[in-house]
Amino acid sequence: MKQTAFNLQLLRQQGASLVVVLILLLIMTLLGLAVLRTTLLDERMSANLYDRSLSFQSAETALRDAEAAIQAAELTGSILGFDCSAAGVICPSIPVNALTGTAGCSGGQNCWTNATTNVQTLAAGAGAPQYYIEYMGEYTNEDELAQGSSANNAQYGGGGGVPLQHFYRITGRSHDPSANDRAVVVLQSNVVVK
Repeated sequence: MKQTAFNLQLLRQQGASLVVVLILLLIMTLLGLAVLRTTLLDERMSANLYDRSLSFQSAETALRDAEAAIQAAELTGSILGFDCSAAGVICPSIPVNALTGTAGCSGGQNCWTNATTNVQTLAAGAGAPQYYIEYMGEYTNEDELAQGSSANNAQYGGGGGVPLQHFYRITGRSHDPSANDRAVVVLQSNVVVK
């Protein structure tokens, strides 16, 4: 009689341990899947950050290339870019096609120019960095209250005439956004040439 009761109790214990082990296995599987999902998300985030950093460097290269083009044009006495100083011309602060437009037109409004500097930051084929130059006009460097003038200029017969400066606005972007779906970075800088 004792032997039969012991066997029945042993059979019940084996069934209970199987259920406990299956529940623990299910919990471990769910934990493993959560860790895998977090790891994949972290990898995507770091890849996007890397792509954005490369795009930022590429947009900076476009700005530097445009600045060099402006300097070269000024040395020859010519004005570069779209003339925003003309009467009736409206130039928005950011070109309307900064995130959609393509390069290829010559000198008109919203025409992007490919940078000529050899850039290898976007090796996966994002395209050449581009820039858009706007000529904002010619202004003096005097302020209304003459606070920037030195004693020599104001009191001791400083040089004749008021120096004029050419103002440019450059918008640079990392690449042509219609070419692919990579991160596009748009930067702007103002250039004053005396």
